[in-house]
Amino acid sequence: MSSHLTLRSVDAGDQEFLLALVDTTREDLAILDRSVKGMLVRMQYEAQLTEYRRRFPAMAESIVLSDGFAAGRLYVARSRDEIRLVDISLLPTFRGQGIGSRLLARLQDESQRSALPLRLHVLQGNPAGALYRRLGFQPGQADGMYQAMEWHPILLKE
Repeated sequence: MSSHLTLRSVDAGDQEFLLALVDTTREDLAILDRSVKGMLVRMQYEAQLTEYRRRFPAMAESIVLSDGFAAGRLYVARSRDEIRLVDISLLPTFRGQGIGSRLLARLQDESQRSALPLRLHVLQGNPAGALYRRLGFQPGQADGMYQAMEWHPILLKE
């Protein structure tokens, strides 16, 4: 059964949820003491968000709701030249249900309607890279640990 997906803007009350979400993406820190891991996750979250906002000042910061429950985050920057998927993250209980694919399909529809490329970066080795390739994203230039990927709208001839 398919869940009903909606987006709402991030507000100040979402910080604990967003920290918990980032925590679920850092399995590499599981060996640390809980308080030390919590401190590192908070530092990473704050540094990442500061950098995102610096690079993409008009970025839309959204909470992904699945049947009304907070399931993840979606950060998208739109400009005259592109639609940029800055970040997509889902809680583990919402992964593997097609939610990410559906959110990406929405962005691809927007890309098609606006005739703008949809771009993203993915950590090399991240399983999400296979999803992006399956959805038609083409690899671009590798930048250190990250792989650039693009999806281009199909331009129909009149």
